[in-house]
Amino acid sequence: MTKTSTSNTSVNSPMQNMFQLKTDIESVTELDLFYDQIKGKLDRLAKDPQDETIKKILAYSRIK
Repeated sequence: MTKTSTSNTSVNSPMQNMFQLKTDIESVTELDLFYDQIKGKLDRLAKDPQDETIKKILAYSRIK
């Protein structure tokens, strides 16, 4: 005879979903803060890339 049971910590538990939502919101907030910190550097790269960066892109484009 086989005995079966269900775990008390079910994957579809509403409590776990609530905690996951909080974690997702915190992750988005952390990503927003990180982006705000590097936004200026990203903008400078987009407007004024280094010569070495351009050379690498051109070399890669010739390979394919």
